Amino acid sequence: MSISNWENHEKECYQYLRNVFGQDAEFILHGGSDSTISDIKVRTKNGQTFWIECKSPQAQSGQFVAIPRNGKFYFSERNKSLPNEITEFIINIMNRSFNTYSNAGTAGIGLNVNSDIFAYWIKGMYKKKSVKYFITHSTSGKFVIIPIDDFSKYYSIAATFRAKKSGSSNVAKSSQEIVAQKIVESLNVSASQIEYGVKMRVDSPLIADKQKIEINGYVYMFSKTPDGCFVIRRLSNTNNLNVIFSISLKNENGLSEDSFRSLLKG
Repeated sequence: MSISNWENHEKECYQYLRNVFGQDAEFILHGGSDSTISDIKVRTKNGQTFWIECKSPQAQSGQFVAIPRNGKFYFSERNKSLPNEITEFIINIMNRSFNTYSNAGTAGIGLNVNSDIFAYWIKGMYKKKSVKYFITHSTSGKFVIIPIDDFSKYYSIAATFRAKKSGSSNVAKSSQEIVAQKIVESLNVSASQIEYGVKMRVDSPLIADKQKIEINGYVYMFSKTPDGCFVIRRLSNTNNLNVIFSISLKNENGLSEDSFRSLLKG
């Protein structure tokens, strides 16, 4: 079964930290697609606890939904984050060209805003999750550790406003029997390999990670879990308008291993 590139990247970063700095701190891999927590929890021997975020050299790095209403954009109440001065600043800029941004579509429109504004938003988001460092890898494969306060020194940052599917949800209990029947019929999965509950799961070698199936007008996706099974999620049919932040590594000279070791020892 396939593993996505970002999952491989998280595991490689985790193994590097354990192998090189395991005598100085405990590293606990969380990762996965849960955006409410970061990737690697760190517990140092002097009692510090914080997180390290794994990022590919080019990646998305946060987003929020802006809803058009009566000729203006508003910060959506469905966002997991709270509005702040940065989100208000960005939305005010979009409202000056409402007709242009409201037609962004799935292709999107780039935001012509100083990238320091984007960096401030990204740093604020990760600091709320107790992230102190980012880890990525250079073009040569070397691991790069970046203090979050120096984020903009290492990454080029941009933001795009575009329509994007609004996410996914667990399969409703009232729909699980119908979904299971379709999976058995269409994918040759045995009924005994399907597990019901808050999260509907399937354990079959015939399923692939991120595989999709359409059932009664909805698309369902199989997401691989650490134990090798798959959680079934129903994808949304709704497009939200999102401000999406993206980053690209521009400086590959992060903290030296000695410097990071000293910081862990505190």
